[in-house]
Amino acid sequence: MKNAFLGRLSSILCVALCTTLPAQETRIYIALDDHTDYMWNADEATTRQAFLDMLDYYLDLADSTSTKPPQFQSRFVCDGSFWLWVYERNRSAVEFQRLMSRMRSGHISAPMTALVSCYGGVPAEAVLRGMYFAGKLERREGVQFLMAFAQENQTIPFGLASLWAGSGAKYSWRGVCNCATKVTDPWDREDEIYYMVGPDGSKVLMKWNSLLNGIFSMGTYAEARDPTATVNYVTSDAEFKARYPFSVIGCFGKGWDDIRVTTPQFVQVAQNLTTETRKVIVSNELDFFQDFESTFGSRVPSIAQSFGNEWDLYCASLAEVSATVKRSVEKLRAAEALAVLVSRWKEGFLASRETEKDEAFVNLGLYWEHDWGATNPVISKSARAAWQRRIANGIVTYADSLFDDGVQALGSLIPAGGGTSRFFVFNPLGWKRTDFADFPWGQAG
Repeated sequence: MKNAFLGRLSSILCVALCTTLPAQETRIYIALDDHTDYMWNADEATTRQAFLDMLDYYLDLADSTSTKPPQFQSRFVCDGSFWLWVYERNRSAVEFQRLMSRMRSGHISAPMTALVSCYGGVPAEAVLRGMYFAGKLERREGVQFLMAFAQENQTIPFGLASLWAGSGAKYSWRGVCNCATKVTDPWDREDEIYYMVGPDGSKVLMKWNSLLNGIFSMGTYAEARDPTATVNYVTSDAEFKARYPFSVIGCFGKGWDDIRVTTPQFVQVAQNLTTETRKVIVSNELDFFQDFESTFGSRVPSIAQSFGNEWDLYCASLAEVSATVKRSVEKLRAAEALAVLVSRWKEGFLASRETEKDEAFVNLGLYWEHDWGATNPVISKSARAAWQRRIANGIVTYADSLFDDGVQALGSLIPAGGGTSRFFVFNPLGWKRTDFADFPWGQAG
Protein backbone atom coordinates (compact mmCIF):
# COMPACT_ATOMS: atom_id res chain seq x y z
CA MET A 1 0.00 0.00 0.00
CA LYS A 2 2.84 2.34 0.95
CA ASN A 3 4.72 1.54 -2.29
CA ALA A 4 1.57 2.15 -4.33
CA PHE A 5 1.07 5.55 -2.65
CA LEU A 6 4.68 6.56 -3.30
CA GLY A 7 4.37 5.48 -6.92
CA ARG A 8 1.24 7.60 -7.40
CA LEU A 9 2.94 10.56 -5.64
CA SER A 10 6.02 10.36 -7.88
CA SER A 11 3.80 10.22 -10.95
CA ILE A 12 1.95 13.34 -9.82
CA LEU A 13 5.23 15.19 -9.17
CA CYS A 14 6.60 14.16 -12.56
CA VAL A 15 3.49 15.42 -14.35
CA ALA A 16 3.66 18.70 -12.44
CA LEU A 17 7.32 19.24 -13.22
CA CYS A 18 6.99 18.23 -16.85
CA THR A 19 4.17 20.69 -17.39
CA THR A 20 5.88 23.64 -15.67
CA LEU A 21 9.57 23.37 -16.62
CA PRO A 22 10.39 24.71 -20.10
CA ALA A 23 12.57 22.72 -22.47
CA GLN A 24 16.20 23.80 -22.65
CA GLU A 25 16.63 26.70 -25.06
CA THR A 26 19.16 26.30 -27.85
CA ARG A 27 20.83 29.55 -28.90
CA ILE A 28 22.24 29.53 -32.44
CA TYR A 29 24.35 32.48 -33.55
CA ILE A 30 24.55 32.97 -37.33
CA ALA A 31 27.29 35.36 -38.47
CA LEU A 32 27.56 36.93 -41.92
CA ASP A 33 31.01 37.62 -43.30
CA ASP A 34 32.76 37.54 -46.65
CA HIS A 35 36.06 35.67 -46.65
CA THR A 36 38.80 37.77 -48.26
CA ASP A 37 41.09 36.21 -50.86
CA TYR A 38 43.33 39.20 -51.47
CA MET A 39 45.06 39.34 -54.85
CA TRP A 40 43.64 35.94 -55.80
CA ASN A 41 40.12 36.22 -57.24
CA ALA A 42 40.30 39.94 -58.14
CA ASP A 43 42.83 42.74 -58.38
CA GLU A 44 43.40 45.19 -55.55
CA ALA A 45 41.11 47.91 -56.87
CA THR A 46 38.20 45.51 -57.30
CA THR A 47 38.62 43.95 -53.87
CA ARG A 48 38.94 47.29 -52.11
CA GLN A 49 35.82 48.54 -53.86
CA ALA A 50 34.02 45.42 -52.66
CA PHE A 51 35.05 46.26 -49.07
CA LEU A 52 33.55 49.72 -49.47
CA ASP A 53 30.35 48.49 -51.10
CA MET A 54 29.74 45.82 -48.46
CA LEU A 55 30.40 48.10 -45.51
CA ASP A 56 28.09 50.77 -46.97
CA TYR A 57 25.40 48.15 -47.51
CA TYR A 58 25.57 46.67 -44.03
CA LEU A 59 25.69 50.08 -42.37
CA ASP A 60 22.44 50.91 -44.17
CA LEU A 61 20.97 47.53 -43.23
CA ALA A 62 21.90 48.08 -39.59
CA ASP A 63 20.02 51.38 -39.71
CA SER A 64 16.95 49.89 -41.37
CA THR A 65 16.70 47.00 -38.87
CA SER A 66 17.52 49.04 -35.76
CA THR A 67 13.93 49.00 -34.47
CA LYS A 68 13.76 45.19 -34.48
CA PRO A 69 14.58 43.13 -31.36
CA PRO A 70 18.40 42.92 -30.96
CA GLN A 71 18.60 39.29 -32.13
CA PHE A 72 17.01 40.27 -35.47
CA GLN A 73 19.10 43.37 -36.17
CA SER A 74 21.61 43.17 -39.00
CA ARG A 75 25.24 42.53 -38.07
CA PHE A 76 28.28 42.04 -40.29
CA VAL A 77 31.79 40.72 -39.64
CA CYS A 78 34.83 41.96 -41.57
CA ASP A 79 37.42 39.21 -41.71
CA GLY A 80 40.28 41.67 -41.26
CA SER A 81 41.01 45.11 -39.84
CA PHE A 82 42.37 46.02 -43.29
CA TRP A 83 38.76 46.55 -44.35
CA LEU A 84 38.61 49.44 -41.89
CA TRP A 85 41.92 50.82 -43.16
CA VAL A 86 40.54 50.91 -46.71
CA TYR A 87 37.26 52.46 -45.59
CA GLU A 88 38.96 55.28 -43.67
CA ARG A 89 41.06 56.19 -46.71
CA ASN A 90 38.18 56.16 -49.19
CA ARG A 91 35.29 57.68 -47.27
CA SER A 92 34.76 61.01 -45.55
CA ALA A 93 35.50 61.56 -41.86
CA VAL A 94 31.74 61.61 -41.17
CA GLU A 95 31.23 58.30 -42.96
CA PHE A 96 34.13 56.71 -41.10
CA GLN A 97 32.71 57.85 -37.78
CA ARG A 98 29.42 56.23 -38.74
CA LEU A 99 31.34 52.97 -39.16
CA MET A 100 33.09 53.41 -35.80
CA SER A 101 29.73 54.07 -34.14
CA ARG A 102 28.35 50.82 -35.54
CA MET A 103 31.42 48.98 -34.31
CA ARG A 104 30.88 50.36 -30.83
CA SER A 105 27.22 49.29 -30.98
CA GLY A 106 28.19 45.75 -32.09
CA HIS A 107 26.56 45.88 -35.54
CA ILE A 108 29.89 45.75 -37.37
CA SER A 109 32.86 43.80 -36.01
CA ALA A 110 36.39 42.93 -37.11
CA PRO A 111 39.38 41.01 -35.78
CA MET A 112 42.67 42.64 -34.89
CA THR A 113 44.40 40.65 -37.63
CA ALA A 114 44.76 42.59 -40.91
CA LEU A 115 43.67 39.82 -43.31
CA VAL A 116 43.66 36.03 -43.40
CA SER A 117 47.31 34.99 -43.21
CA CYS A 118 49.41 31.85 -42.79
CA TYR A 119 51.46 32.46 -39.67
CA GLY A 120 53.92 29.58 -39.53
CA GLY A 121 56.61 31.51 -41.41
CA VAL A 122 56.00 34.92 -39.83
CA PRO A 123 58.42 36.35 -37.25
CA ALA A 124 56.70 36.89 -33.92
CA GLU A 125 57.43 40.61 -34.02
CA ALA A 126 55.92 40.91 -37.51
CA VAL A 127 52.71 39.29 -36.26
CA LEU A 128 52.47 41.95 -33.56
CA ARG A 129 53.34 44.88 -35.82
CA GLY A 130 50.82 43.65 -38.39
CA MET A 131 48.04 44.22 -35.84
CA TYR A 132 49.17 47.76 -34.98
CA PHE A 133 46.38 49.50 -36.92
CA ALA A 134 43.68 47.74 -34.89
CA GLY A 135 45.40 48.81 -31.67
CA LYS A 136 45.61 52.37 -32.93
CA LEU A 137 41.86 52.38 -33.62
CA GLU A 138 41.20 51.01 -30.12
CA ARG A 139 43.05 53.90 -28.53
CA ARG A 140 41.75 56.58 -30.88
CA GLU A 141 38.13 55.53 -31.40
CA GLY A 142 37.23 53.52 -28.30
CA VAL A 143 36.41 50.37 -30.28
CA GLN A 144 37.42 46.89 -29.14
CA PHE A 145 39.19 44.12 -31.03
CA LEU A 146 38.76 40.92 -29.02
CA MET A 147 39.06 38.45 -31.91
CA ALA A 148 41.89 37.29 -34.17
CA PHE A 149 41.49 35.02 -37.21
CA ALA A 150 43.52 32.60 -39.34
CA GLN A 151 41.30 30.74 -41.80
CA GLU A 152 41.28 28.10 -44.57
CA ASN A 153 44.78 26.63 -44.14
CA GLN A 154 44.56 23.24 -42.42
CA THR A 155 47.39 24.00 -39.97
CA ILE A 156 48.15 26.56 -37.27
CA PRO A 157 51.37 27.17 -35.29
CA PHE A 158 51.71 26.70 -31.54
CA GLY A 159 52.92 30.15 -30.49
CA LEU A 160 50.15 32.14 -32.15
CA ALA A 161 47.87 31.93 -29.11
CA SER A 162 50.41 33.80 -26.98
CA LEU A 163 50.87 36.56 -29.55
CA TRP A 164 47.13 37.03 -29.98
CA ALA A 165 46.29 36.84 -26.29
CA GLY A 166 49.14 39.18 -25.40
CA SER A 167 47.70 41.71 -27.85
CA GLY A 168 44.27 41.53 -26.23
CA ALA A 169 42.49 38.88 -28.27
CA LYS A 170 40.26 36.48 -26.36
CA TYR A 171 38.53 34.56 -29.15
CA SER A 172 39.12 32.96 -32.53
CA TRP A 173 37.34 30.62 -34.90
CA ARG A 174 38.69 28.51 -37.68
CA GLY A 175 37.24 26.98 -40.80
CA VAL A 176 39.30 25.02 -43.31
CA CYS A 177 38.81 24.18 -46.97
CA ASN A 178 39.99 20.56 -46.68
CA CYS A 179 41.86 21.18 -49.94
CA ALA A 180 45.41 21.52 -51.30
CA THR A 181 46.69 19.59 -48.32
CA LYS A 182 48.66 16.53 -47.30
CA VAL A 183 47.28 16.64 -43.76
CA THR A 184 45.50 13.40 -42.94
CA ASP A 185 41.78 13.95 -42.26
CA PRO A 186 41.92 17.68 -41.46
CA TRP A 187 38.11 17.67 -41.35
CA ASP A 188 38.08 15.43 -38.25
CA ARG A 189 38.61 17.43 -35.07
CA GLU A 190 39.28 15.89 -31.68
CA ASP A 191 37.90 18.99 -29.92
CA GLU A 192 35.24 21.20 -31.47
CA ILE A 193 35.86 24.12 -29.14
CA TYR A 194 38.70 24.58 -26.68
CA TYR A 195 41.13 27.02 -25.15
CA MET A 196 44.14 27.30 -27.47
CA VAL A 197 47.06 27.72 -25.06
CA GLY A 198 50.39 29.29 -25.98
CA PRO A 199 53.86 28.51 -24.64
CA ASP A 200 53.53 31.15 -21.91
CA GLY A 201 50.20 29.75 -20.69
CA SER A 202 48.03 32.53 -22.14
CA LYS A 203 45.03 31.35 -24.11
CA VAL A 204 42.35 32.13 -26.67
CA LEU A 205 38.95 30.42 -26.89
CA MET A 206 39.00 28.64 -30.27
CA LYS A 207 35.96 27.35 -32.18
CA TRP A 208 37.15 24.82 -34.78
CA ASN A 209 34.38 22.40 -35.73
CA SER A 210 34.73 19.13 -37.61
CA LEU A 211 33.78 19.30 -41.27
CA LEU A 212 31.12 16.57 -41.42
CA ASN A 213 28.51 17.85 -43.87
CA GLY A 214 30.22 19.15 -47.00
CA ILE A 215 32.13 22.30 -47.87
CA PHE A 216 29.27 24.71 -47.07
CA SER A 217 28.56 23.62 -43.54
CA MET A 218 30.14 23.50 -40.09
CA GLY A 219 33.92 23.32 -40.07
CA THR A 220 34.52 25.34 -43.24
CA TYR A 221 35.03 29.08 -43.51
CA ALA A 222 31.49 29.39 -44.92
CA GLU A 223 29.54 27.51 -42.26
CA ALA A 224 26.43 29.60 -42.87
CA ARG A 225 26.61 29.69 -46.66
CA ASP A 226 23.02 28.43 -46.50
CA PRO A 227 22.00 29.62 -43.03
CA THR A 228 18.64 27.84 -43.05
CA ALA A 229 20.21 24.47 -43.86
CA THR A 230 22.97 24.97 -41.28
CA VAL A 231 20.59 25.97 -38.49
CA ASN A 232 18.48 22.88 -39.15
CA TYR A 233 21.61 20.71 -39.34
CA VAL A 234 23.05 21.78 -35.98
CA THR A 235 19.62 21.45 -34.40
CA SER A 236 18.94 17.88 -35.53
CA ASP A 237 22.09 16.05 -36.71
CA ALA A 238 22.99 13.33 -34.21
CA GLU A 239 26.71 13.18 -35.01
CA PHE A 240 27.15 16.95 -34.74
CA LYS A 241 25.32 16.99 -31.41
CA ALA A 242 27.42 14.10 -30.11
CA ARG A 243 30.65 15.94 -30.97
CA TYR A 244 29.35 19.33 -29.83
CA PRO A 245 27.09 18.76 -26.79
CA PHE A 246 26.43 22.44 -26.07
CA SER A 247 23.24 24.46 -26.48
CA VAL A 248 25.10 27.64 -27.51
CA ILE A 249 26.19 27.20 -31.14
CA GLY A 250 28.05 29.47 -33.54
CA CYS A 251 27.59 29.14 -37.32
CA PHE A 252 29.94 31.60 -39.03
CA GLY A 253 30.70 32.67 -42.57
CA LYS A 254 28.65 33.27 -45.70
CA GLY A 255 30.87 34.54 -48.52
CA TRP A 256 33.19 31.59 -49.25
CA ASP A 257 35.34 32.84 -52.16
CA ASP A 258 32.87 35.44 -53.44
CA ILE A 259 34.26 38.91 -54.06
CA ARG A 260 31.22 40.57 -52.47
CA VAL A 261 28.10 39.48 -50.59
CA THR A 262 25.19 41.81 -49.84
CA THR A 263 22.04 40.20 -48.46
CA PRO A 264 19.37 40.68 -45.78
CA GLN A 265 19.05 36.88 -45.59
CA PHE A 266 20.40 36.45 -42.07
CA VAL A 267 17.83 38.80 -40.56
CA GLN A 268 15.06 36.91 -42.33
CA VAL A 269 16.39 33.48 -41.33
CA ALA A 270 16.72 34.46 -37.67
CA GLN A 271 13.11 35.63 -37.63
CA ASN A 272 11.74 32.64 -39.52
CA LEU A 273 13.59 29.90 -37.61
CA THR A 274 13.29 31.16 -34.04
CA THR A 275 10.90 29.03 -31.98
CA GLU A 276 10.05 28.64 -28.29
CA THR A 277 12.99 26.27 -27.82
CA ARG A 278 15.39 27.58 -30.48
CA LYS A 279 16.61 31.15 -30.51
CA VAL A 280 18.37 32.13 -33.75
CA ILE A 281 20.48 35.27 -33.39
CA VAL A 282 22.09 37.45 -36.05
CA SER A 283 25.63 37.51 -34.69
CA ASN A 284 28.78 39.61 -34.72
CA GLU A 285 30.62 36.45 -33.51
CA LEU A 286 31.79 38.19 -30.34
CA ASP A 287 28.33 37.74 -28.82
CA PHE A 288 28.52 33.98 -29.37
CA PHE A 289 31.89 33.68 -27.66
CA GLN A 290 30.83 35.76 -24.69
CA ASP A 291 27.63 33.72 -24.27
CA PHE A 292 29.45 30.41 -24.68
CA GLU A 293 32.28 31.31 -22.33
CA SER A 294 29.96 32.45 -19.56
CA THR A 295 27.73 29.38 -19.98
CA PHE A 296 30.14 26.55 -20.82
CA GLY A 297 33.67 27.95 -20.51
CA SER A 298 34.47 25.79 -17.50
CA ARG A 299 33.63 22.62 -19.45
CA VAL A 300 36.01 22.92 -22.40
CA PRO A 301 39.61 21.64 -22.42
CA SER A 302 42.78 23.71 -22.58
CA ILE A 303 45.12 22.44 -25.32
CA ALA A 304 48.74 23.50 -25.85
CA GLN A 305 49.99 22.02 -29.09
CA SER A 306 50.94 22.81 -32.65
CA PHE A 307 48.85 21.75 -35.61
CA GLY A 308 51.80 22.08 -37.96
CA ASN A 309 52.76 24.17 -40.99
CA GLU A 310 51.70 23.65 -44.58
CA TRP A 311 50.61 26.67 -46.64
CA ASP A 312 52.82 28.61 -44.23
CA LEU A 313 55.82 27.42 -46.25
CA TYR A 314 54.80 29.20 -49.47
CA CYS A 315 56.69 32.35 -48.46
CA ALA A 316 59.89 30.40 -49.25
CA SER A 317 58.94 30.56 -52.94
CA LEU A 318 60.21 34.17 -52.79
CA ALA A 319 63.00 33.34 -50.40
CA GLU A 320 65.16 36.44 -50.71
CA VAL A 321 62.20 38.83 -50.75
CA SER A 322 60.81 37.19 -47.62
CA ALA A 323 64.25 37.33 -46.04
CA THR A 324 64.52 41.08 -46.67
CA VAL A 325 61.19 41.56 -44.90
CA LYS A 326 62.40 39.56 -41.91
CA ARG A 327 65.68 41.47 -41.78
CA SER A 328 63.76 44.74 -41.94
CA VAL A 329 61.67 43.73 -38.93
CA GLU A 330 64.88 43.19 -37.00
CA LYS A 331 66.32 46.46 -38.30
CA LEU A 332 63.24 48.32 -37.07
CA ARG A 333 64.24 47.59 -33.48
CA ALA A 334 67.47 49.51 -33.87
CA ALA A 335 65.84 52.21 -36.02
CA GLU A 336 63.10 52.88 -33.48
CA ALA A 337 65.52 52.90 -30.57
CA LEU A 338 67.62 55.49 -32.42
CA ALA A 339 64.50 57.50 -33.21
CA VAL A 340 63.38 57.57 -29.58
CA LEU A 341 66.79 58.81 -28.45
CA VAL A 342 67.03 61.42 -31.21
CA SER A 343 63.48 62.65 -30.49
CA ARG A 344 64.63 63.96 -27.11
CA TRP A 345 66.53 66.66 -29.01
CA LYS A 346 64.75 66.75 -32.35
CA GLU A 347 61.05 67.17 -31.67
CA GLY A 348 58.82 65.68 -34.34
CA PHE A 349 61.44 63.27 -35.67
CA LEU A 350 59.02 60.34 -35.33
CA ALA A 351 55.71 62.19 -35.59
CA SER A 352 56.52 63.35 -39.11
CA ARG A 353 56.73 59.71 -40.20
CA GLU A 354 53.37 58.56 -38.89
CA THR A 355 51.87 57.88 -42.33
CA GLU A 356 54.88 55.88 -43.52
CA LYS A 357 54.96 53.90 -40.28
CA ASP A 358 51.26 53.02 -40.48
CA GLU A 359 51.62 51.85 -44.07
CA ALA A 360 54.68 49.74 -43.27
CA PHE A 361 52.92 48.03 -40.36
CA VAL A 362 49.80 47.36 -42.43
CA ASN A 363 52.07 45.84 -45.06
CA LEU A 364 53.43 43.48 -42.41
CA GLY A 365 49.83 42.37 -41.87
CA LEU A 366 49.41 41.74 -45.60
CA TYR A 367 52.69 40.16 -46.68
CA TRP A 368 51.85 36.62 -45.47
CA GLU A 369 48.27 36.68 -46.83
CA HIS A 370 47.12 33.08 -47.26
CA ASP A 371 46.59 32.90 -51.07
CA TRP A 372 50.31 32.89 -51.78
CA GLY A 373 51.02 30.41 -54.56
CA ALA A 374 47.38 29.49 -55.17
CA THR A 375 46.31 29.18 -58.80
CA ASN A 376 43.56 31.42 -60.14
CA PRO A 377 42.91 32.49 -63.75
CA VAL A 378 42.11 36.06 -62.64
CA ILE A 379 45.43 36.84 -60.93
CA SER A 380 48.53 35.26 -62.45
CA LYS A 381 51.37 34.02 -60.28
CA SER A 382 53.63 36.69 -61.72
CA ALA A 383 51.10 39.40 -60.78
CA ARG A 384 50.86 38.01 -57.28
CA ALA A 385 54.66 37.89 -56.98
CA ALA A 386 54.89 41.50 -58.16
CA TRP A 387 52.40 42.49 -55.46
CA GLN A 388 54.44 40.63 -52.84
CA ARG A 389 57.55 42.52 -53.91
CA ARG A 390 55.75 45.86 -53.73
CA ILE A 391 54.46 45.13 -50.25
CA ALA A 392 57.95 44.03 -49.18
CA ASN A 393 59.49 47.17 -50.63
CA GLY A 394 57.19 49.34 -48.54
CA ILE A 395 58.40 47.60 -45.39
CA VAL A 396 62.07 47.69 -46.34
CA THR A 397 61.98 51.34 -47.43
CA TYR A 398 60.49 52.49 -44.13
CA ALA A 399 62.95 50.50 -42.02
CA ASP A 400 65.96 51.68 -44.04
CA SER A 401 64.96 55.35 -44.09
CA LEU A 402 64.18 55.46 -40.37
CA PHE A 403 67.47 53.73 -39.55
CA ASP A 404 69.61 55.88 -41.87
CA ASP A 405 68.01 59.12 -40.73
CA GLY A 406 68.36 58.06 -37.10
CA VAL A 407 72.07 57.36 -37.53
CA GLN A 408 72.63 60.71 -39.22
CA ALA A 409 70.61 62.61 -36.63
CA LEU A 410 72.33 60.98 -33.67
CA GLY A 411 75.74 61.55 -35.27
CA SER A 412 74.95 65.24 -35.68
CA LEU A 413 74.25 65.51 -31.95
CA ILE A 414 77.71 64.21 -30.97
CA PRO A 415 80.28 67.04 -30.73
CA ALA A 416 83.07 67.00 -33.31
CA GLY A 417 86.45 65.80 -32.12
CA GLY A 418 88.66 68.75 -32.99
CA GLY A 419 89.38 67.68 -36.53
CA THR A 420 89.79 63.99 -35.77
CA SER A 421 87.38 61.34 -36.97
CA ARG A 422 84.97 60.06 -34.34
CA PHE A 423 82.69 57.03 -34.25
CA PHE A 424 79.72 56.03 -32.14
CA VAL A 425 78.44 52.57 -31.30
CA PHE A 426 74.76 52.21 -30.47
CA ASN A 427 73.37 49.10 -28.76
CA PRO A 428 69.59 48.82 -29.33
CA LEU A 429 69.26 45.68 -27.23
CA GLY A 430 68.18 45.47 -23.62
CA TRP A 431 71.43 44.06 -22.25
CA LYS A 432 75.09 45.02 -22.18
CA ARG A 433 77.34 43.90 -25.03
CA THR A 434 81.13 43.73 -24.87
CA ASP A 435 82.03 42.60 -28.39
CA PHE A 436 83.94 44.75 -30.89
CA ALA A 437 82.33 46.80 -33.68
CA ASP A 438 83.50 46.89 -37.32
CA PHE A 439 83.57 50.16 -39.28
CA PRO A 440 84.43 50.63 -42.96
CA TRP A 441 87.55 52.81 -43.16
CA GLY A 442 89.16 54.10 -46.32
CA GLN A 443 92.02 56.19 -44.93
CA ALA A 444 95.60 55.00 -44.57
CA GLY A 445 97.18 54.71 -41.13
